Amino acid sequence: MKTLLVGEIHEDAHNLLKEKVDISQISTEEFLQQPSLNHEAIVLRTYTPLQKEQLSKLPHLKKVVSCSVGINNIDLEELKRRDIELIHCSGTNSNAVAEHTLHLILALCRHKIPFLELTGKTIGIIGFGYIGKLVAKKLKGFNANVIAYDIIEQDSKLLEELDVKMKPLSEILPNADIITIHVPLFPQTKGMINEEIFSQMKDSCLFINTSREEIIDDEALLKHFPRFEGAALDVYSERIKEEFSGKSNIILTSHIGAQGKESWRRMCVEPVEKFLDKI
Repeated sequence: MKTLLVGEIHEDAHNLLKEKVDISQISTEEFLQQPSLNHEAIVLRTYTPLQKEQLSKLPHLKKVVSCSVGINNIDLEELKRRDIELIHCSGTNSNAVAEHTLHLILALCRHKIPFLELTGKTIGIIGFGYIGKLVAKKLKGFNANVIAYDIIEQDSKLLEELDVKMKPLSEILPNADIITIHVPLFPQTKGMINEEIFSQMKDSCLFINTSREEIIDDEALLKHFPRFEGAALDVYSERIKEEFSGKSNIILTSHIGAQGKESWRRMCVEPVEKFLDKI
């Protein structure tokens, strides 16, 4: 199958492709400048847009292989209309993000003396998918009270194993000492953590976001942050970066939560293996 690789992927995944398919590689910039391409499959990451305009350049396309967890760069409706198969592996970066979240929680708790202990604290997890569940699992040893919110009904047996209670936002927000966001970005979740949400949060809470920048309403965060003990953000706008620069109770990391050595390999190798099994 004639396959186009756009950008860079893990060396192991690249080698697998070279062994099995006729592959050519170009940069995202080169891809966007191409008038037409005759490839049957494309392998890419979230940095490369694959909207209707780009898909129109690939009239013979049959498969899209995404070596990223997020697929907001891809026009899913157009893939469906043209009966193009999307191959990706959700959850491959979950452990890396969950571990990074725990690092941020602990760093915030210890950012000054006297520091905070997690034992006995109430931790609210907003978004209880792959990552939210792993965060809860990793928190079990700290003897914290973990509560969570999600619009999807959860398995009661798993909740019992994780020692997590599902609660409505109206109960989590005013009671959680620490709130961590793990919501995927969809049109419905854009700006979800807004004025109404921030205004219900407990004074002196710790706020963590390792999901997506667009989930947070910047104006609301800036308004309510002075009430909080601290915040740790792995994703944020340029404005937030400027406003929070130099503050002692802020931790900013530059969208590195998913960039572990192991998760980078999984994100690339697993979808490529899945693709090769299908041809």
